[in-house]
Amino acid sequence: METIKIYVGTYYKYNCGSIAGDWVDVTNLTKEEFLDMCETLHHLEKDPEFMFQDWECPNFLNDYISESGIDSKFWEIKEQLQELEDSEIEALNCYVKSGFDFDVNEFRERYFCHIEDYNTNRAFGEYMLEELGELEQVPQHLRYYIDAESYGRDLLISDFTEFEGYIFRNC
Repeated sequence: METIKIYVGTYYKYNCGSIAGDWVDVTNLTKEEFLDMCETLHHLEKDPEFMFQDWECPNFLNDYISESGIDSKFWEIKEQLQELEDSEIEALNCYVKSGFDFDVNEFRERYFCHIEDYNTNRAFGEYMLEELGELEQVPQHLRYYIDAESYGRDLLISDFTEFEGYIFRNC
């Protein structure tokens, strides 16, 4: 999974003219572990009010982090992300950017592949016909007349959406 980091300072330090703080890698931390690290980082302040001054994360998480707090939905999403491969996280980022709502389960249903997996309409059409059993529904003597390239192209137009190289099913 892509590293998720948050720069944590405090409002007290900021109001005193300092942005002193440190980056905290939250990739594998729970909310409680993250807050404990923040407390440790700013242990010299009596009751530190944390200020999240910067963050590095997948784009779809940006809306859940602000200078003054981290939405509880951020932690739920981060937990779901740990179940995904890095390539799936890139695809999920494109999925959300293309206008779909963030929903890991729906994403998993819709995500099909990266366009490079099937570099031609023909390769895509052949895969759909052979691997998914579509060809078995056609009588043997007619199978050689099927235009896999046109079939692949038509499927990509009607049954799938391509965005930045990722292919999603139109459920």
